[in-house]
Amino acid sequence: MYLLRISLYLCVLSCVALTSSCASMGGMQGSNDWSVVPKSYIDGLTAARDGQPKQAVKLFSTTITAHPDFSPAYVNIGLQYLKLKQYAAAEKSFKKSIKLNPDSAVSFHYLGVISRFNGDFSVAKSRYLKALDLNPDYAEAHLNLGILQDLYLYEFEQALYHYEKYQSLLKKKDGKVAKWIIDIKRRIAKSKKS
Repeated sequence: MYLLRISLYLCVLSCVALTSSCASMGGMQGSNDWSVVPKSYIDGLTAARDGQPKQAVKLFSTTITAHPDFSPAYVNIGLQYLKLKQYAAAEKSFKKSIKLNPDSAVSFHYLGVISRFNGDFSVAKSRYLKALDLNPDYAEAHLNLGILQDLYLYEFEQALYHYEKYQSLLKKKDGKVAKWIIDIKRRIAKSKKS
């Protein structure tokens, strides 16, 4: 069961990395106008989508050099560093993104992911909660907080809430998480009988 959850977690991380690539474009005038977005950034998104994290890092680095206040470039280079398992570089990028855009739920979420990888579960929890404070409908943050509370903190009732919230935010329910919900409900019921 543990390996299935970790596999799903890594799959979600990869999927979110692509969807988060279009994170808010704060830090530039006319940010909703893609014509003002640096070409290197757009090319970096393409490289990320195509599974070329090293190339994406180069392109996002070019963007950062030319536009050091462009927060989305830091978010996306951080996501690529995560794919490359360069956690210190990823953490630095997400922190810079937050410095430029304190409302970056994506950056707080991935700082939580890094904290969980590093075994700092209380910090991971606080970062996931901050991401959810900024964006209460951030499905992946609910999922990752649920996993953290279930597998590492043994906060089963809170984990159940976050698993169910995650499911409610999806267009199509996640079959694996549905099984986790059944499992955690059994564990909660069993603990109440003891």
